[in-house]
Amino acid sequence: MISLYSFDIQSAKKYHLEAVNTIFDAIKSRKKTKNKIMHQLSGVVLTFLEEKKANLIMGEPYVLLETHNDYLKLKISDDEKQAVKVIFEYTYEKYFQNKHGKDFLNKLNIDTCVYCNRNYSLDFKNLNNSRAQLDHWFPKDKFPILALSFYNLIPSCQSCNHIKGNGDKIVKEILDNENINDNDIQKWWAQDALKHLNHPYLDKSDFKFTWFFDRDLNKKKIEIKVKNIKTNNTLDFNKTKEIYNAHSNKELKDLLDLRHKYSENYIDILINKTFKGIMSKEEIYRMVFGIEINEEKYQERPFSKFKHDIIEELKNIKE
Repeated sequence: MISLYSFDIQSAKKYHLEAVNTIFDAIKSRKKTKNKIMHQLSGVVLTFLEEKKANLIMGEPYVLLETHNDYLKLKISDDEKQAVKVIFEYTYEKYFQNKHGKDFLNKLNIDTCVYCNRNYSLDFKNLNNSRAQLDHWFPKDKFPILALSFYNLIPSCQSCNHIKGNGDKIVKEILDNENINDNDIQKWWAQDALKHLNHPYLDKSDFKFTWFFDRDLNKKKIEIKVKNIKTNNTLDFNKTKEIYNAHSNKELKDLLDLRHKYSENYIDILINKTFKGIMSKEEIYRMVFGIEINEEKYQERPFSKFKHDIIEELKNIKE
């Protein structure tokens, strides 16, 4: 996972604040028909949204959870809760995503998927859905009033967003209990998710990619060295090892082949002899491997984190 806590996101936050402020004002009179049922927000809910609007738009994850828990304390009927869910989901999809989603992502300026760093998320003008998708870190079906919250919108590729869409199944795996119900899963998200999973805007994911030869399967496999349990949970949740092992016959094989094709010091030769005085180390890695080697720039090119870790390991291997 690419950590966003050190990124300059002020432009995106300003754009998001202006766009969602307008959307929240429109919610007051919004009605939505679904399955021939008219859904409209009650006065109790509208008052709550007005009072909590600042938290809901720009609150950090723990503030969002507190606001969500305050919402659950409202004395409203199940029909009113359904109205909130329908209207917020509709508003996110039809107003924010369709009208502001691409511009919001361009303001964030994240060029690869935050979860996997293997797919570009670049913008192609005049093509719909050509930018990254936005994953809701707190699932919007369980936390509908957080559907428009800045810190709940994570740039994601389609594949990773689909994995996160199966969050209920993954939570069951974490809890090792296939029989837990929706209320228990929502309780886990509300009480434990931030304790057990890294949030891209808050936490740094401290891990390194490595590899080994699996003699039983007669193939090279990718492994991940993790320094803390929270990062390990996050990588498991996002299926990072599985995703990268699916690429091991291509991306890993290419690096290993290149390593054995040249001398053991081929990287040092490129840096200190061939291109010395002509190109910087960063430029050499970009030209030869197509990656960025500065952590804050990993998001600019796919596989940067993975390839940089593997290359650094290969440099230390002696024949």
